[in-house]
Amino acid sequence: MPADSVPPEQKAQIANAVRAALATHGYARLTTKKVAAESEKSEAGLYYYYDSKDEMIVAFLETSEDYLARTLDEIDAEGPEQRLRAVCDILLVDEDDPAAAGVNIAVMELLSHAPHNETLREPLLRMERHTLGVIADIVRDGVERGVFREVDPEGTAAFVLSATDGYTGFALALGMEGVGDDLRASLSAYIDSLLVE
Repeated sequence: MPADSVPPEQKAQIANAVRAALATHGYARLTTKKVAAESEKSEAGLYYYYDSKDEMIVAFLETSEDYLARTLDEIDAEGPEQRLRAVCDILLVDEDDPAAAGVNIAVMELLSHAPHNETLREPLLRMERHTLGVIADIVRDGVERGVFREVDPEGTAAFVLSATDGYTGFALALGMEGVGDDLRASLSAYIDSLLVE
């Protein structure tokens, strides 16, 4: 069955199974048997909808991309300062939430494979570009309203996203306790430095 014709309910179920399996096993040790163990479907049932493990991972990435985009687009905070702080809170996954941490670590692992795997690259690019765009729009709005000093919105967005991705890439992945608190404090101080006095 072509991946783009998978019924939404089936796609969501398989994406959830992939998410759980990735959080537990990571990409390198992920097998369709491990995905099936997290699903109501057998391996054969998974292959009825998708031709490969990577296509199943793309279903997970597309579902995650949609969820993150909605979460960022629907931030309930007034003003650019509060919205930027809320984005940082969303992107800095709680170290004490093993499921969320596992998923974020798995996504970072997928990013490391993306340069050599075109199937994974496109949904990851869309996810990162959307997040960059949301942050840049918040910063641009803050500059235009006179809340933030004159800064480059795209450069600032790249800095914030690099910091939050980097946190997942080394602090969560290596279990470096306390780094998340330090980074939260530093990002908060950085946002303070953007404010017009």
